[in-house]
Amino acid sequence: MLTFLIIFAAYDAVILAFHLALAVGLIRNMALDHARRAERPRERLRAEVVVAVRNEEQTLPALLSSLSAQTAAGTTFLFVDDRSTDATGRLLDQFCTESGGRARVIHNAAEPVGLTGKQAALDLAFAVCTGDVLLFTDGDCVVPPQWAEEMLQPFQNPAVGVVIGRIELQADRGFLQRFQAFEQPLLNQYNLGSVGIGLATGCFGNNMAVRAAAVKATGGFRALGYSVTEDAMLLDAVCRRAGWKAGARVSFQSAARTRGKSRWDDYVDQHTRWNAGGLFSEDPVTRLSYIFVVLIYLTATVFLLPFGFLDWRISVLSTGSFVSVGILAAVGAFYPGKNRTRYLATFLPFVVFFGFFYVFVTLRAFAMRPFEWKGRVLTPRPSRTPGREPGTPGA
Repeated sequence: MLTFLIIFAAYDAVILAFHLALAVGLIRNMALDHARRAERPRERLRAEVVVAVRNEEQTLPALLSSLSAQTAAGTTFLFVDDRSTDATGRLLDQFCTESGGRARVIHNAAEPVGLTGKQAALDLAFAVCTGDVLLFTDGDCVVPPQWAEEMLQPFQNPAVGVVIGRIELQADRGFLQRFQAFEQPLLNQYNLGSVGIGLATGCFGNNMAVRAAAVKATGGFRALGYSVTEDAMLLDAVCRRAGWKAGARVSFQSAARTRGKSRWDDYVDQHTRWNAGGLFSEDPVTRLSYIFVVLIYLTATVFLLPFGFLDWRISVLSTGSFVSVGILAAVGAFYPGKNRTRYLATFLPFVVFFGFFYVFVTLRAFAMRPFEWKGRVLTPRPSRTPGREPGTPGA
């Protein structure tokens, strides 16, 4: 028992140190954001917003309204209408007509072969994009007027090839919506913190910017292969393969606001996909961090917690995972524009629930349980072999 407790305590210390480092990285990002406000752009870069959408007529008007309000001079827009059967295509055509030549739309009717639908749609955009920097968001998001300006600024450093931004969710009524408004920004803090310590391990594709030259250097998704988390794959290709650096923005003006899932089964499918992307990532840093931090450590602490009746030290050490997550989550309370009172009011119960929920979806992904995404049933394990998609039970 003593040997086990020593090993457990050592593991606890390593994970705690890792989370402290991420918290420092997140604080560093906030400091850099503050410092950038005094800087003047040395190079004028052209931003092109790229959005792939499918059947999003309900949420698309809000996004289009926010894009039309962008303050960055010369910002253009490139949309891919991916096999929509609702009014999405008509809304995009109308926006392009009213944009004065600043917007284009590709109407795609072809089924994806060897890639997910979104990967194939983005590849169509990559083939015709003209901007210096490509800004990505989704059809269910809203971005502030200064979004493009904020996301462009880190690219003044010629070594930066990709920038990941902050996301926020509306804390609507109901436990699921309120928990998502806490949990998804927390996952985003892991990504932003890792960039802050020079170790980019993941991102959210609904607020991400990539230098066009870096995208072209990857060869697009047809060259990279199939992945259920195309945004993380692109981040990995730009940083690990092409050798560019990653940047981050945490300012209130750079935050993309998205909507949470309204049903638990959709939410579980979403997180199964996200965790599969980490567990089976071709990037060793991302894969190993998921395996050792989430699959092994977090799962072990949750399952060992009830065994405190054997030795009280087991329960104490098992709370280490919640302390580690709580430290990183606490930094988020100091985000610019954050409603600190509301955030801290539910902080403790949400941190605890986060631990149990994340063990569940991680084990589900590890067991390669199929999930539904964009109208298709996919398997968690990805393959990077171009032209060959893993089995899709039920598709």
